[in-house]
Amino acid sequence: MFNENNIPPIHNLPGIYRIVSTSCVPSMSGRGVEYSIGIYHDKAQLTVAFSRSQPDIRLKVDMLVSVRWKFPVVSQGGAIQISRLVLLEQPVKGFNLFETVPPGWVKNRELVKNAQEILNCLPDNWHHLVTAIMWNGTRFSQFCENPSSISNHHAYRNGNLRHTVEVVEMVKLLSSKYPQANLGISLAAAILHDVGKAVEYRSWGKDNWAMSDRGKLVGHRHTVIEWIAEARVTNRIVIPEQHYLSLLHALTSAPNAEWLGIRSPVTPEATLLTMADRLSGESSMLEQLANRNGGWGEKHPHRKGKVFTLQTDDMSSC
Repeated sequence: MFNENNIPPIHNLPGIYRIVSTSCVPSMSGRGVEYSIGIYHDKAQLTVAFSRSQPDIRLKVDMLVSVRWKFPVVSQGGAIQISRLVLLEQPVKGFNLFETVPPGWVKNRELVKNAQEILNCLPDNWHHLVTAIMWNGTRFSQFCENPSSISNHHAYRNGNLRHTVEVVEMVKLLSSKYPQANLGISLAAAILHDVGKAVEYRSWGKDNWAMSDRGKLVGHRHTVIEWIAEARVTNRIVIPEQHYLSLLHALTSAPNAEWLGIRSPVTPEATLLTMADRLSGESSMLEQLANRNGGWGEKHPHRKGKVFTLQTDDMSSC
């Protein structure tokens, strides 16, 4: 935070912040209200203060805002005095949302940094699509904080974000041996494949999760298709039809599920996602179940039997 003796140069500050705390009290004059709001960007964490004639119920925690500065810039009681905050209701093209993930959402900052780098790798139209889908602050916070499952792989807080990062990294690695795949589509599919889990689970206590009504009735595969269609139309995101169909196929196909009416993967992008998703899930389950000293591990209700692993070799000389 900044104080009276450490006011930052305005031109060096980011343009977009996430609200992390709010306080609204009646003005001392008896007219209007006084706001004190904590805002976060990984390059600047500020407390700002301003007055309004009446409360703005849209200024809520997790929302994205820009600052309208008041000159000269002064600070009182540790809060920088500004003219107002402007709520950003429409996605800003090119902005990296992971720059505004506060530590309260994700303590592992290396994981957040990896997610930032992943989003920067996307071609412009796919970056715009992902940004539009995750622009809603509540949805984005749930995506970052929720598990990827309740009792299977990555079944812990921030598990869905970690799983997503792992899948993207594996897609990038595998794509070097699979040049037939469109890398932009493959990366977008990897980022979005479990984004619907933001609303598939709900928290009901510390480290306790349950299936939400949407999770029970709809599921994350259908939810993400709904969000993609809405974001594409609302924000006029230009995506060639064949690329759009390839993305949807990658997100909805699954091996050996024809009897359920689910298409098997037939595109390189869908195949890449299937392999990367499976590898990440298996790695998480092995980490959970394997015997650290080698040999037989623990049982799991979603597996046919115990896992067997060899004792880890020392490969430091390779």
